[in-house]
Amino acid sequence: MTCTCIETVNEKLATRNTRLSQAIMFQEANHPGLMLETDQIEKGRGKPKAVSMFLTYCPFCGVKYGEDAA
Repeated sequence: MTCTCIETVNEKLATRNTRLSQAIMFQEANHPGLMLETDQIEKGRGKPKAVSMFLTYCPFCGVKYGEDAA
């Protein structure tokens, strides 16, 4: 079992009608983790596109997803 940070943060964000977006990864990881989205700064032809990252560690407490929270 992983940490409960996502649930805790979602409870706090609910007062602002907001929640974290979670992604389910089917290949390497068997846990629902967070997907961190980014915005493209400069737009136009030939500019690198924005990327999204699937986090392997909790950004709030640092526990690795998929490991027991001790």
